[in-house]
Amino acid sequence: MDVFHAMKGRQSIRKFSREPVPREKILRMVEAATWAPSAGNAQNARFLVVEEAALLARMKGIVDDLLSRITGKTVPPDKINYHNLFAEAPVAVCVVGKPYESATDRHLREKDPERHRVRRYQVNAGLQSAASSITQFLLAAHSLGYGTCWMTGPLVAKPELESALSIRPPEELLAIIALGIPDSSPPPKPSRKPPEEITEFR
Repeated sequence: MDVFHAMKGRQSIRKFSREPVPREKILRMVEAATWAPSAGNAQNARFLVVEEAALLARMKGIVDDLLSRITGKTVPPDKINYHNLFAEAPVAVCVVGKPYESATDRHLREKDPERHRVRRYQVNAGLQSAASSITQFLLAAHSLGYGTCWMTGPLVAKPELESALSIRPPEELLAIIALGIPDSSPPPKPSRKPPEEITEFR
């Protein structure tokens, strides 16, 4: 599939068939992700693939319990929303990342702590690197005929999910990708801003 066709055709999918995703297909998606640019070629992202229905249900329960606590409203067991729809997909791909610190970052930490703090939370090269890997994973999934939804909503329960998935510092859970075959055709993709509107030449 032409890369421009893949970029224009990819959409966020929120309803999936229960058909399993072959592991060799997932590995092809991960391979595509490994070719994404990463700061210092650190390749600081890895992919924890959750296929077990019991673990998916446990993860959903963790998210639902946290949402119930913070909203004061019980989330019914059969309620599917943006925070927990990963549990309805046959696969949830948990993106796990390590922090990245360059030599420049180390110098800033010692010589200019405030600039280092701003860079850490506003620039965050490690997070940008993981995001580029996720993008290529999504494009590969689409080109292979699968649907995805890049999710950060479940990370409202980030520490609890990390504990359930045995993710330990310095690694952290950065996103969850719901993955599977779409159960129906998605609605038309929203229009995008024309390139002339968001481009400035100097």
